[in-house]
Amino acid sequence: MENISGYLEEKWKQLTAFSKKEEVKARLWNEIVECYTERYRFYHDLNHLADLFSSLERFMPRINQPAIVGFSIFYHDIVHDTFRQDNEEKSALKAREDLQQLNINRSLLHNIEEFILATKGHIIPKNYLLENDLSFFLDFNSSVLGVKWEDYFMYSYRIRKEYNQFPDDRFKDGRRHALEQIANKQVLFFTPELHQLFEETARQNINRELSLLQSN
Repeated sequence: MENISGYLEEKWKQLTAFSKKEEVKARLWNEIVECYTERYRFYHDLNHLADLFSSLERFMPRINQPAIVGFSIFYHDIVHDTFRQDNEEKSALKAREDLQQLNINRSLLHNIEEFILATKGHIIPKNYLLENDLSFFLDFNSSVLGVKWEDYFMYSYRIRKEYNQFPDDRFKDGRRHALEQIANKQVLFFTPELHQLFEETARQNINRELSLLQSN
């Protein structure tokens, strides 16, 4: 995709069109760009956001609350510190602090926070009213697992680069643990549409990476 920043800025303008606080909207957009272009980001960057918005566009007819999904996309990885274990909580807090400045109602803010927090373990709260939209959002975020192997390998390479400060042994142990937790799930994709598209290939990719981690 050419001009990813322009594409995402247009998405931001569409989502925030309800607000007349032009200076605030511009400042928040610049902060989003600044965060997702931090020098140590090699996967969790603007390209990642563009991929998620592309998925959202594809499945828009199945989405009930596109604003919640859209804001959640922008903020779900806005805090990404590989030394911390609370990035999701920090990202949810950042979303609340920022979006309150646009006078977004409390219900929307609460659900945006819930969506972001759900990315920590990709778990949907029991009896959650927005289960459908959250399922799609989480599946969009997981879709990289089900791409063809060459693209998956590049994804795993970029993840490694984000953790360059850790020695190989420590990184491999952590990566292996994370992949095993994913592989042990009964299903990787919640929605029938993305399950059909990605489930089988995702499991093949994960098992292949696990084999590589164990052999190297």
